[in-house]
Amino acid sequence: MILGVKDVFPEEDRGILPPEVNRLKFMSLVYFTGGNPAPLRGSDVSNAIIEILAITRWEALDYLIIDMPPGLGDPALDVIRLIERVEFLLVTTASRLATEVLKKELQVLQQLGIPVIGVLENMRLGENSLREEILKLQVPFLGAIDFDRDLESALGDASALLQTGFARMLARVMQCTT
Repeated sequence: MILGVKDVFPEEDRGILPPEVNRLKFMSLVYFTGGNPAPLRGSDVSNAIIEILAITRWEALDYLIIDMPPGLGDPALDVIRLIERVEFLLVTTASRLATEVLKKELQVLQQLGIPVIGVLENMRLGENSLREEILKLQVPFLGAIDFDRDLESALGDASALLQTGFARMLARVMQCTT
């Protein structure tokens, strides 16, 4: 939906070849559910993650980014168990609730010895930032991206997305982290 991908599907060739749009290869559970909800829980979630990781032929990649739900439930723990050299980039909002979840997640990742690239604050409202609070947790604060009211209307159009304030702020954050 974000990139406006329609009528693009993975191909089968000794595994699944992920579709490529705008130089991004991607895979989604939606290809296996026909766009219907997938009410998975427990071992079914783990099995779906294992299946997608096992059958997708990514070939050479610079990065593999896996969008995970908040916290450290079964999906995140499966990724930690299954992917060699996994690193976490944590994205949060300034919500007190989200910040508390982030703190717990960081604590578990640190106990497991999992590298954390840093924390990115998303949908910042106003000038207040989580920067100081994140730095107290001894992880890099990568930056803050302000809430962008125009982002919603750009969804589905990759070129329009690249013109949003969100994209400009994300590019600045990326320049500072490389």
